[in-house]
Amino acid sequence: MSVVILACLSLGISAGLRLQAAPAEPQSASPAATYTADLHYQETDEVLVSYSVGVKLRSNPFQKEPALPGRNVLRGSLMLESRPEQTTSFIWDKGQGWLYLDLNRNGNFTDDAKGVFASRARDDNQSFTNIHLVFPSGTRDRTVRLQLDFYSARASSLRVYAGICYFWEAKLSLRGIDWQFGLVEGHLQENAYLLLRPWAERQRPFHLTSSSPDFLDFTTNVFFGHTAYALDCRYQPGGDSGQYRVTLKEQSPPLGELKVTGTDLHRVILTAKPALTVVLDQPQGTVKLPVGNYELAEIWLRKGEAEFACFNAGRVSVDARRPASLVAGGPLTNSVTVASQGNSVQLNYKLLGADGRAYKAPQPDYKRPPEFAIFRGTNRLATGKFEFG
Repeated sequence: MSVVILACLSLGISAGLRLQAAPAEPQSASPAATYTADLHYQETDEVLVSYSVGVKLRSNPFQKEPALPGRNVLRGSLMLESRPEQTTSFIWDKGQGWLYLDLNRNGNFTDDAKGVFASRARDDNQSFTNIHLVFPSGTRDRTVRLQLDFYSARASSLRVYAGICYFWEAKLSLRGIDWQFGLVEGHLQENAYLLLRPWAERQRPFHLTSSSPDFLDFTTNVFFGHTAYALDCRYQPGGDSGQYRVTLKEQSPPLGELKVTGTDLHRVILTAKPALTVVLDQPQGTVKLPVGNYELAEIWLRKGEAEFACFNAGRVSVDARRPASLVAGGPLTNSVTVASQGNSVQLNYKLLGADGRAYKAPQPDYKRPPEFAIFRGTNRLATGKFEFG
């Protein structure tokens, strides 16, 4: 008996936020030039980075707090930052879906008009959005936007996660190319990610929590736009939220050649120790990059509005003596493996690239998952849809 399985894929990219940028002026465009830019604060409606928050629960009510009709109430302090003065007291009325924050940190929950937040959920997991907290930073306070996620399955246990809903960005002109260059902070004001993409693409949505080709892990050495730079980024207090001053100094490392084969390649991100990230945009044919032993951290394909990615795709070594080779990207091929499990048959779907690696859509269209049909000869025996995950 001959059985044929046909699979098809239909995936899309959802809409997101819009960005505004501030211009930056290069100091010079000569060889070994140094470029500087001031990155300005921007807010988003999505969580870019999330981290666990330290929690200290208390059993007694605060001296001044609102009337709480519900019995399912948790009280305590959030250790959002490292210093004691950055501790924020809270009351979570889990039964009513309310969160009270002592924003001015004076121990009084009745004088914070903007310190009350509501959640649509009434279960063990509740999210509170559009929270603006003030953190002491250097000589001035800074206000940032967060989302707080509270989870408690029992009264004696509570987990809280802070989602960062802000970043800093600027328009940076390097060797005649305009870039949207930005920074996303991590926990304790550490540099977590760089935002890097052509200025013309600044309106495209990004989804950092589910991966995006526009973000890189922060490193002190970067190679993009066919140029190597030493990167320095320092926070400068001032205004409501301060700004970051970024400095890019051109470097001249020895270069090697990489022959790239594949279609629809949008961006390839390579990393090398101790602190080097290489970004190759639309690589085709032979490209030059610094000599080194690289991890293929991310391979991104883009066709129309659809994006596909492969992560941790292996290694490649580049030296100055002979070109290295990289096969990546499309054409993509629908593939299904069949395995027997007792009296049932398990079908596993993969989207394979020209390199034989599996590619996925970081933003899959859950309403239109891949479908399959099973035939015996020309007779269709069964049809179905694959599940993501």
